[in-house]
Amino acid sequence: MDTGSKEGQTRMIHVQTETKNLDISVDLACNVQGLKESIEEVEGIPVQQQEIILNGKELNHGEDLPQQDELTLQLVVKSDSNVEESAAGNFSTEAAEEEYTEADFEDSTSLDKVDSANQDLKEKDNETASVNTGLDSPNPQKAGSPISVAFLDDGVDSLISDHYQTLTDMLSKREEELASGHFKSYTQLSVLQQTANHISSHMKHNEDFLSKMSKALEITMNSLSKLNKRIINKIEEEHLQTWLSTPITSQDASEQSKSRDLMAKAAELREAVAASELQFAAVTKLCAEMEVNTAEAQQMAVNARIAAEEAARKVEEAEKAAREKARVEEEKRQKAKELEKRQQEEERIRLEKEAKRKAEMAELKGTPEEQERINPANWPTYTYRLQNANDFDASYSCIIRALPGVLAQDDVTVTKVYQLESKLQLENNDELISNIIQLKPSLSSDGDGDDASISSRSLENIVASSEEPLSVLLPHCAPRNTSKEIIVLWKPLHSLTWQAIDAKDCNIESVKDAKLVECRPTGLGVFAVVHRLKTDKFAFTKKGGKVFSTVDGRLCVQCRPGAFRVNTPFSMQIQPVELASVSDVKVRFPDECSDLISSSPIVSLQFPSSKLNRPISIITPIPANSAKPKRPVTAVPEKEKPKSSSRPASAFGLGSYSKEEEEGDNLHLLALTNNGYWIVTDEMEFTPQNKKGDLISVNTTVIPNKYWLLRTKASTSSTKAELIANTLYDYLHKRVVQFIIKQKGDDPTDIVLVCTPTLKFDRTVRRLEDEGYSEAMKLSPEVFVREGQKIEIKFRGNLQPDEDVDLVLPYNSHLKTQVNMYIAEIDKYAQKSFSSYRGFAQFYVEGLVTREIYEDNDKKRGDRKSLGTEEVWDTIMLSELLISLPKPEPEAPKPLKKAKINLVSEGPIDDNLLKQLSGDLGDEWKMLATHLNVKKTRIQSIMRNHVNCENEPAIYEMLLTWVKRVPRSLDKVKVLCDALRAVGRLDLVEDVRDKEYDYKELRAEQLKENLLKVIFVKIAQHPAGLTRYGEIAAVLKVSDEELRNIENEYSNGRERCIKMLESWRNEAGESASPNTLLRAVKYLRLTDLAGEIRRMITY
Repeated sequence: MDTGSKEGQTRMIHVQTETKNLDISVDLACNVQGLKESIEEVEGIPVQQQEIILNGKELNHGEDLPQQDELTLQLVVKSDSNVEESAAGNFSTEAAEEEYTEADFEDSTSLDKVDSANQDLKEKDNETASVNTGLDSPNPQKAGSPISVAFLDDGVDSLISDHYQTLTDMLSKREEELASGHFKSYTQLSVLQQTANHISSHMKHNEDFLSKMSKALEITMNSLSKLNKRIINKIEEEHLQTWLSTPITSQDASEQSKSRDLMAKAAELREAVAASELQFAAVTKLCAEMEVNTAEAQQMAVNARIAAEEAARKVEEAEKAAREKARVEEEKRQKAKELEKRQQEEERIRLEKEAKRKAEMAELKGTPEEQERINPANWPTYTYRLQNANDFDASYSCIIRALPGVLAQDDVTVTKVYQLESKLQLENNDELISNIIQLKPSLSSDGDGDDASISSRSLENIVASSEEPLSVLLPHCAPRNTSKEIIVLWKPLHSLTWQAIDAKDCNIESVKDAKLVECRPTGLGVFAVVHRLKTDKFAFTKKGGKVFSTVDGRLCVQCRPGAFRVNTPFSMQIQPVELASVSDVKVRFPDECSDLISSSPIVSLQFPSSKLNRPISIITPIPANSAKPKRPVTAVPEKEKPKSSSRPASAFGLGSYSKEEEEGDNLHLLALTNNGYWIVTDEMEFTPQNKKGDLISVNTTVIPNKYWLLRTKASTSSTKAELIANTLYDYLHKRVVQFIIKQKGDDPTDIVLVCTPTLKFDRTVRRLEDEGYSEAMKLSPEVFVREGQKIEIKFRGNLQPDEDVDLVLPYNSHLKTQVNMYIAEIDKYAQKSFSSYRGFAQFYVEGLVTREIYEDNDKKRGDRKSLGTEEVWDTIMLSELLISLPKPEPEAPKPLKKAKINLVSEGPIDDNLLKQLSGDLGDEWKMLATHLNVKKTRIQSIMRNHVNCENEPAIYEMLLTWVKRVPRSLDKVKVLCDALRAVGRLDLVEDVRDKEYDYKELRAEQLKENLLKVIFVKIAQHPAGLTRYGEIAAVLKVSDEELRNIENEYSNGRERCIKMLESWRNEAGESASPNTLLRAVKYLRLTDLAGEIRRMITY
């Protein structure tokens, strides 16, 4: 389409400025000049101040506009001072990236100055040429006077100096810019190339100019030399040397007049010669300076050429790097596109399969039978219990429900996991409210039989691939709290990461009066129930709207239509700050929080982006200042004014009233930084919503992680408000606890150490008393700990645990934090000045401790110089409690250890008789000892050994002493009987005699038995007795059956003979005697054997 066909047709061009957007209607044939004129007509912006930018590039003045249907251009308006400057501008750093423009490499003003200086030098060059031409003419006086070259002293010198100073400054500036440029942006490489070419052209122009100037100076020197020679020749031709050297004499008036004329001409000539010499010297000096300047300019030109070549090389390298970067980025984009395409395809296939499966399940679930089948309430229920679950008193650990056939009761083992070993990390507001349990497959091996259970790995696969997830019910002890919700943390088997899964309250008929929470994990693992701040999830549409918090209905978030371009989900968490907490922190930290009046909840908002297009409003509640100004007092006489209030002190409110609170209060809006500190922020605005001032509207486009409103006294500064906020925030995440030590009443060695919240102190004490710990209680002051913090117990003093117990335990507000143990003294002979053994239990936690830093040298600690302080992680002792263990009652002195005396019985007086006499004798035993000739010293020693004892041990020791010292040849029975008769104990004499008679009978029986044994052996050894033992048996009336049994049992003849005689003795009893055997042998006429038996009986 030619230009003529475009006339009469218009199109709309969108022009964007820094403040607004313009829609300019122009002809299709309109160029950039016409567009600028149209903008000048509409907006009044001069054409010289306009820059039209397309895709980051400025359009030239006469360039045609691109033929596009929707053309959007950028308009940059230059200030008046920059209208004549280059369109490239200076180096500018944009918000997204750094771009270097043409002005960093080209200063048009400096180049214009150089061009102007070059033009002036050209004009002076022409003037110099004309002067030289005049000097060469035959009539130099007409061509010009000697003063015509005076410009060489001032004009040319200053012009050349300014020209080269401007050129030197420009080149120095370009060299610095090239040296400091980083070329990080490759969008302006063409500008760098143009600048390098421009500098090269100027350098070439300067070289040409300097060459011409050298030639002009050479011509000028030649002309001046010719002029000087002509003046000298003129003086010689007219013979003026003598005249000039001849002195003036007195002549007539005419000659004197001629002389004066000649003198004047000579003076003029001398003046001309001097002027010529001065001009020649000036020209010579100027030539020398021009040669030096020429050399310097040539060197600068060489340097500029090198710099230009270096710049061109950098441009080439930058272009190469840009091409390489573009190639790498293109490859990355291609790979990313391929990966994204592959992932989309995989996601599409997965979604199709999932949709197909869901459709199939939906078809099945549509039937009532299927609904009943997949309802967990109709599944088999398996209840598991824990042994010694001290943390949480529950009759069971968990309940598992699964589809029929998925698992059995014995397939799963439930064990308790110690909290410090589970690596469970609780957040600031999390509270553990259950035991940490692990569900894992029971240890079993694969088998082929019907009774073989499935393996652990197989059970995991079966559970993971089950049609419906397991239903795991966990008991918990969460209190009622509307600001928190219950979640279940689950760590799958063979995993190290905890993840939160959905949970809901559940009740079953088999377990009544219990708090249960149900979760649906896709496998086994470790489970824990946690109390966490409730999270509200909302979404804003394009139309805006208003949402309210479920924790505090007064808190709402609202936005206007258009604040979000698409539907935007977000979440909100509210951490309430109770008035009791505010009052408590003011009491505990008066220096930091004395100015605090009230606090709003801590609000946390999570949007996809931290910046919004339009502001949103968050209505935040904060209690108003409860202190009200006093009503004015009616004017009464001074004597009638009451001096004090007649109301009791208890009639006033709990809060104190001061003049500072009368003056008003101040609100501070704070935001939480990434490093965990609260600071006063000015990025959000807030205004009261009602007259009372307890609802504040916070308007913002920047969403902080958390924000907070504090109401303080009017005089509180922002720095003090930040200190209050950080102190209160740290207090809200700590728990106020006390340590208790109690001992059992019936066994003081059985103690319990408890860490209990201050609010549950009375309940804990009653529980301990019910368990039997009724002794006096040792109580620590209130201290601060955090949820899940590790508490270590140590002992010092003379007491220590008597068994191996775990002395490191975590603190949880809703679980038992206690340890039971038995204690014992270390050294029972220590602490003699106390009535009990004493020791101390110490409670430690880990935290930051401030320590002094000293010089590292060999000096003592007191002599070393302190270099400051540092914070290190170390243990901190929270409390130390005294434990007392009563000492046992003193034991009676133990009797002296004596060597045991063994009495060898010889005759009727034996140990039994002595003990019998000891029991029957009374105080007469001392007289008996005298009659038995026992020494008095021995009697006294016996009495000392048996102080505070009965007489029996002393009497026995006295009789034993007498028996041991009586000679064997003496008749002990007679001596003892005589002594007993002497002390009047005839009854005991009879007892001794009876003992003697019994002893003699027993002795006779023993002799007879021993004699029979000897005779039995003699008969068995005699040949006649050995061969005729059967006949002897018949005479002794041993039965044939007994004899046959002996012969069957024993094969040796001697053994048969001896056994036959023993059988006879047992059957005959007391009638069996050696004489009976002698008569039987004589009856069988065994004369030799009978003679030997008779001799044995006789002796």
